[in-house]
Amino acid sequence: MRFKTIFCAVILAMACAISVTAENILGIDGEEATSVGIYIKDLATGKVLIDHNSQLALTPASVMKAVTTASALSVNGADGRFSTKVVLRGSKGAAGVWNGDVVVYGSADPTLESENFKSKLGFGDSIVAGLKRKGIKSITGGIVVKQTLKDAGPILQWEIEDVAWPYGAGLFGFNYRDNTATVYPNTGKTSPTVPDLEICVNKVTGGNDLVRGVYSDRLMVYTRDTGNTKWAVNTTVPDPSAVFVTELTSKLKKAGITVGGKAKSASGAAETALYTHRSPVYSEIMRSLMVRSDNLFAEGMLRSIAPDGTRKAAINREKELWATRGINTRYTIINDGSGLTRANRLSAHFIGDVLEWMAKSKHADTYSSFFPRAGKEGTLRGFLAKTPLTGNIALKTGSVSSVQCYAGYKLDQEGKPTHIVVILVNGFFCPRRQVREAAERLLLDTFK
Repeated sequence: MRFKTIFCAVILAMACAISVTAENILGIDGEEATSVGIYIKDLATGKVLIDHNSQLALTPASVMKAVTTASALSVNGADGRFSTKVVLRGSKGAAGVWNGDVVVYGSADPTLESENFKSKLGFGDSIVAGLKRKGIKSITGGIVVKQTLKDAGPILQWEIEDVAWPYGAGLFGFNYRDNTATVYPNTGKTSPTVPDLEICVNKVTGGNDLVRGVYSDRLMVYTRDTGNTKWAVNTTVPDPSAVFVTELTSKLKKAGITVGGKAKSASGAAETALYTHRSPVYSEIMRSLMVRSDNLFAEGMLRSIAPDGTRKAAINREKELWATRGINTRYTIINDGSGLTRANRLSAHFIGDVLEWMAKSKHADTYSSFFPRAGKEGTLRGFLAKTPLTGNIALKTGSVSSVQCYAGYKLDQEGKPTHIVVILVNGFFCPRRQVREAAERLLLDTFK
């Protein structure tokens, strides 16, 4: 087993041309450069096939999502949903007039009008249809979006360079269209309309870049292509509810329903139910976020663990969950549900313990179905493609600068987990492709 441990470390490190021992992985000239944690275990026998630095706390990147979904599935089950309630607040006036407001109670549903669930589109259209059924042609007040999510928006531990890009969309109490929009920088237009967004275009000789501070309405665009009015780029929006209100107001106008614009009713006024939107079931959301590595969905599922609390409360509940199951969480550092922050720290052993617990739980089949299959789908489409392990390895990948990680299962012919697989590589300086190829060789050798 010691030979196997040394071999697995060497095969990962050879790609980066660095010196390796079983105790540590050193860079050229003796400076520590790369850290590798590996944990592979046979579920049937309990035999650990490879254990190399499995207790070392490393940056997991998007492998964090495997822990988030395990926690959310354990706490909430597979069949729960986010519910977004829409009511009329105030009173009915003269024919076709509503004296009051349309009020939307946000539930932090990350899937509302998401392009990733097209069968669930039509939130605004459903509100319009509900008003028509009630014969309402005029609303004297406004459209009010109530949000109760604490510490909403992008997470402060995220890098500022990530916030403006679609993968850096923060979770709000009300989310809309993946909290992103298409921007045409050289015309100042956006689709859908993003109110009050200031677009500043800067000509550069290098590649395109976007920068927007947390909660800032100013988007800095750096591009070589300042003369092309058709050039577009996707970006995050600072206030998803404002985008929704603008779009719904436009839909109502087209339907012949006028809106006053400003809220008129008191918060304690009588309410009349208009429409309730229900999200896809949690299991569908988690399958989607794992296969596509969706950060917004992951943050939504983390917060579903403690919907009335802060992000810290959700994380504390998550850690308590695994501690009560006998899993050591002492050296884990969790700041988000997606793994976008580089400040998270998990060990290969901790992740392996979570995977093992889930593989033996009542949710085993559901949970294992979340992971993309090697060589077939999602972020794992090109991994182990056209090899004997194609389709028989199911892993969540994770990658940020100098980090490449994998966690999941080896499956049998019926798709049941037989082995736990965790590979965490931090601090490499070689091309990422070489690390992926080394991980492929390790798995092919282990399961030949």
